[in-house]
Amino acid sequence: MRALTLRGAHDAALGETDEEALGADDVRVAVARVGLCGSDTHFYAHGRIGAFRLTGPHVLGHEASGTVLETGDRVSDLAPGDLVAVEPGLWCGRCRECLAGTYNLCARMRFLGMPPHAGLARERVVLPRRAVHAVPAAMTATRAALLEPLSVAVWAVGRAAVLPGEQVLIAGAGPIGTLVARVALAEKAGRVIVADVDERRLARLAHSTPGVETAHVGADPGTAFQDVAADLDCYLECSGAPTALDDGMTRLRPRGRAVLVGVPAAPTITLSSTLIRYRELTLTTVHRYAHTWPRAIELVSSGAVEVDDLVSDHYALEEGPKALADAAAGKVAMKAMISVDAS
Repeated sequence: MRALTLRGAHDAALGETDEEALGADDVRVAVARVGLCGSDTHFYAHGRIGAFRLTGPHVLGHEASGTVLETGDRVSDLAPGDLVAVEPGLWCGRCRECLAGTYNLCARMRFLGMPPHAGLARERVVLPRRAVHAVPAAMTATRAALLEPLSVAVWAVGRAAVLPGEQVLIAGAGPIGTLVARVALAEKAGRVIVADVDERRLARLAHSTPGVETAHVGADPGTAFQDVAADLDCYLECSGAPTALDDGMTRLRPRGRAVLVGVPAAPTITLSSTLIRYRELTLTTVHRYAHTWPRAIELVSSGAVEVDDLVSDHYALEEGPKALADAAAGKVAMKAMISVDAS
């Protein structure tokens, strides 16, 4: 079957991959949509992310939806034709973290799309039943694929423990920052401010998300956030900019809470221990998600969180290499979506 294959940095092609055998607890899915994430673009541009690197041809993609083609003998709650969203992290279910419910921290995690585990930008895939989530019949395949980045936002807002009426600052007006802002509003945050260096993204966010405030910030360390409101309750760093976490925490009240959501461009970042200690700030991090899909489905199905407008560019599967090149060149305004089933 056809698959979007990355052979090296700046070397993507529409290749072939083998069909997988169907086990008793598995579901075979015809992939409909695959969203391109920043990690896909980073692999395309550099051939690696941190310790993960390409060692051979690799199928990309972890934001996906599709329709059930076939179920294993022990799967009775899904039927051919059902639309499903794919949760791409395949946890072991046996380790301490899995048994504690924090399966996102499973040391044996196989995350699809992250080498050496083949991703979802292919025509068909076999998955464990627990990795697919049935969605309402009225939901589109595009919305179902966007449940994966929305799950990151749901987990991030939960890690921040945002309470009704609280004031929240978010760095980054890209897809994840936008979704974090919308989830925070859905959870009744009293004030949501999104800061970014890109005025076009801020304008797009202000137009699309009623209730959000925007703040244009500079790139100079130490002074970037000086004009942003202070004494805030929560700060979620979603940009990955090297100094954004430290700079944004200056806007927190004493005992405020900060969450590192974005993946920093460098493996190490600098933090002001004086600021954290004097204000008794709490700093936590986000690594993917756990148990978020029911809430993500509810937010989209109810209309509480809009996701359609995140997709700015559409491509067919055979245009996958162009989609990656466009994203790496900054030609994708927000998010590229690949239609695998040509519909």
